[in-house]
Amino acid sequence: MKPQIALFVFLLLVLSSVLTGIDSLYRVGRKAQQDVDHALALTLQQCEPDRIDADTIRVYRSLIAMDAVRDTAYLSFVVREDGQEHRAQLTANAGLTIWKMWVLSDQRASGVLLLMSALWLLLLRFVPLKKTTLLLGMLSYDDRCHRFYAQGSELRFTPMQRQLMELFMAAPDHRLSQQDICNHLWPRKPDASATLYTLIRRLKTILGETANVNIECQRGDSYQLKAK
Repeated sequence: MKPQIALFVFLLLVLSSVLTGIDSLYRVGRKAQQDVDHALALTLQQCEPDRIDADTIRVYRSLIAMDAVRDTAYLSFVVREDGQEHRAQLTANAGLTIWKMWVLSDQRASGVLLLMSALWLLLLRFVPLKKTTLLLGMLSYDDRCHRFYAQGSELRFTPMQRQLMELFMAAPDHRLSQQDICNHLWPRKPDASATLYTLIRRLKTILGETANVNIECQRGDSYQLKAK
């Protein structure tokens, strides 16, 4: 399995768990607000709407259906502008904290998705991720981590040498024209032939000594990576 796919599945499961949990919290908050709004409407039918006293609070809380909300709910006046006038409007508040909403919400679906993401990570420990290894002589290239190996040891290239080697490994028959190399490595340099010659010469030494691989000049205008 490709690492990108494995990571995508894991992130998808985690994101689904988070969104499902948030949706459950939202549903609880909306249900609680609807409950206290309904209780307030019934309270206003029984009590005077322009003041709040102990009897108003007692009636209001007694009409709340959700037991967990009954202890936290409260009433307040909110001043609203109505044209040139300011009017005080009695509003109901559930007074629930995030933790209280979490306790009241149904988080089973979110928990299942989170458990699935944990199991997915555990599964990846036993299912190897897809790794493509290109071989040439004693040289091997792991395109998952972009590393080169020879005789079991990693080859340490300079950044420019590594770029050139990756171009060779990706090219058909591991053949590159001088112009293509210069365009990739030195796009702003008018004439990079001397720099390319130096880079090829040093790279040939490393590959010849460690991986039994040579860089051959083809017809004077291209290079090809070949096993000796």
